[in-house]
Formats: sequence, structure tokens, C-alpha cells
Amino acid sequence: MMPTNKPLKTILSKYFFPYWRANNHKFPESLRDTILKNVNNFLDCGDLNIGYTSFVCFKCKSIHKTAFSCKSRFCPSCGKVYAENWAKNVSETLIECPHRHAVFSLPKGWIRDFFFKHRNLLKDLANASYLALKHSFKKLGIICIGAISTIHTFSRKVEWNPHIHSLITFGGITKTNKWKNIKNLPWQVLRKSWQKCALDIISKYAKHNNSQNLKNKISIAYKKYVNGFFVNAESKVGNSKFIAKYIGRYLARPAIAEYRITSFNDQFVTFWFKRPDSDSKEYLTLPMEKFIGRILSHIPPKNFKMVRRFGLYSRRTKNKKSKKIRLFKTKSSWAERIFKAFGINPLMCRKCGSQLHLLEIFHAKYGVIYYNESLP
Repeated sequence: MMPTNKPLKTILSKYFFPYWRANNHKFPESLRDTILKNVNNFLDCGDLNIGYTSFVCFKCKSIHKTAFSCKSRFCPSCGKVYAENWAKNVSETLIECPHRHAVFSLPKGWIRDFFFKHRNLLKDLANASYLALKHSFKKLGIICIGAISTIHTFSRKVEWNPHIHSLITFGGITKTNKWKNIKNLPWQVLRKSWQKCALDIISKYAKHNNSQNLKNKISIAYKKYVNGFFVNAESKVGNSKFIAKYIGRYLARPAIAEYRITSFNDQFVTFWFKRPDSDSKEYLTLPMEKFIGRILSHIPPKNFKMVRRFGLYSRRTKNKKSKKIRLFKTKSSWAERIFKAFGINPLMCRKCGSQLHLLEIFHAKYGVIYYNESLP
């Protein structure tokens, strides 16, 4: 079957509930209600029966209805909106200095699996990446930097792969309270620091739960990965013209975009991905159950913050910077986003081109929330 324009929604509406009845025990118990709620919200997204805002055209008397969105980051369309707005808001607070995009990775195997079972500790993984950066910059005489980190749990193949994407200032404040730019990082120090800070999370858990098995695995990991865990910080992000688009792409996005799904049937799903070192598309076909399991595994716990700010970018920092990068004056409205994506102004009548006026807001659960009685 070739996909519709909403292949993921079609897949989940048809195959999710049978899958969930048979496989929900494979997911952490604390996450099951959140997964179910996110999927149901996604399936209701854009359904006029759930709720809508209606507009009326005075000239031709036609009525236009716009369905509510689910606003879930699990939803590819709503997640894209979230990423776009998040990137714009972040861009307005950046220090005017060179930045780097750093990726902190974990080796395959039991370490990644540990964070699948203990999702609440992913927040500590983000803190660990900042501690590793802080220690490395200190070797260069810098005591304070800025970092905005996002926790990703998916690979390009939508596998479970917890890692941290960070946007970092490539410089910082010295002990004499002066700004210092840098040309390079002490990579060996950074990788080993990242390894220690990440394994310290597991070590603390093992000590609290008296797990000798985990303690042994940690000891083996230090011996196996003598050069530390992999960190890639080669991508420069110094041009303010592209910075919002860049960080929106890498630091906040759904696990898979709808357009990547090329075909599916009752047994299999095929989608494409690109490797880091190539622009060519590679295609992967997965059994339906495996595909659903992969995308569900990336739904975060309820109220879990995927984005975290550190140092100069911490919300608690009182000494705000004097120079800011101002790429956007205001947050885009839903109408502006639709116009940008489809070239259609949703506030203009599609029949006669006249301006539309708000008529009614309706929700299936609460009924009519608003009705404009002042309209002629």
C-alpha cells in the first residue's frame, strides 16, 4: 500500500490497538498511560468531530472550519510546529558569538538499555553532558559557558539511541570576568569526562540498589572504552541567518517525519533515512510490530523536559548578555505557519477571497466555548 498524506496516522489508527493489547508489557509501567494518551491525542489531531474554530465570510456567507491540533511532540506536524517555535524563541536569547553543535553519544548495548528502563534518569544524562563540557572548558581557563541541550532517544533508523544534542558557546567567561573565544576543544578530556559523568549516573543507581552486576559492567566499560565515549562537536553554527533553522532541525524534532514513510501494508513499513556522511537516501523495511514499537519507545514521560539550559543560558542566570541575536520579532501565529507551508491564508475566504471573521469555537467535551453574537 502506498501511504496517504498521513501515513503514520493511518498506520496507528489501524494497527496500534491490537499491537498495544499484545505488547504493552514490554514498556515501563510508568510510561504506559502516557503512551496511550499521546497516541489517542495524535489520532484525534485535525478531527473536526473533536473540536474546531469556525470563521464566516460576510461577502459570500460561507463558513470555514479549522480543526484543533493535538499539540503533541509525538505528532509529526505538531512536533514540527513545536520545533519551529522553540528554535525562534531560543534564537532571541543567544549570545552573539561563535557556537558549536555537539552530539554526546553512548555505546550500543546495555548502557543504552539502562536508560530505556529508567527514563527519569535521562535528565541526568543532559546534566552529565554539561558537566563534561564545563570540565573541558576549565582546562582552557574558562569557568562559565552557555549550553542548550536537547535529549534525543532516536537514531536515523528510529532505533532506541539516547544521546544529547547541545548548542554551546565556543567560548566563555574567564576568572577575570572577561570573554574568551576558543579555537578548539581538548577532545580527549571531553570524551573521557563525558564517559565518567554518564557512567556516574549508573554507578549511583547501582550503589543505591546494591547491584553488583551493574558495578561489574561499569568497570568493564572503562576498560573497553579507554578513549572515552564519542563526542562530535565539529559543526560550526556561527551565522545568525541560519542558526534558528539549524537548531530547530537538530535540537527539537519528532522521531520520524511523515514524508519519510514511503509504503506500508499489513506486515511491513518502509521508510528512508540518510547517514551522517551521505546525502543519498537509504531505505529500511521493518515488520509492522517492530516499527510501531520503535516509534512508541520515543514518547517521553509526562511533563518531562526534553530541553535543558545551562550556564549562561540558564533561566536562573541574572547576568544577561548585552548583545542578542534577533532573528524574529514575534512568535509565528498558526495562520502565518499555514501560509508559509502551503501558500494559503486561512483567514481569507477560499471562495471569494474576502476576509474571514471568527464565528465559533467548539469542543466535543465542553460544547460551544465561544460564539460571536456581535456579528451581523
